[in-house]
Amino acid sequence: MNKLHEKALKAYINMLQIHIDTKTSDERFHEMTEGFYEALFKIAHEIWEKHVDLGWKVLETSLEDQKVEVNKIIVDLRKEIESYVENNELTLGTEDLFAPFANELESMEWSSRAFLK
Repeated sequence: MNKLHEKALKAYINMLQIHIDTKTSDERFHEMTEGFYEALFKIAHEIWEKHVDLGWKVLETSLEDQKVEVNKIIVDLRKEIESYVENNELTLGTEDLFAPFANELESMEWSSRAFLK
């Protein structure tokens, strides 16, 4: 499984990028690739978990550091979205797109805090 987990994750990311990029250029192909990137995520996820089941570490950080990092990832993205909304002229409908993301991230932030010491 040497590097297979990394290759699976890269395949998922590449497929997701293709899926997103084809949204306005080929609707039928775009719809088809949705199933592909979802399947690749499932495959990558299962390979990474099997990797850990076999005793390998994905990250060389402590569990406590990972819990802090989870919260930081969520907080940082929420702040970036809020900053983007505040500092950019948004087109009609775009503001409505970002508000639910910020709200969902805020909810995730509160949930992730439960694991912090």
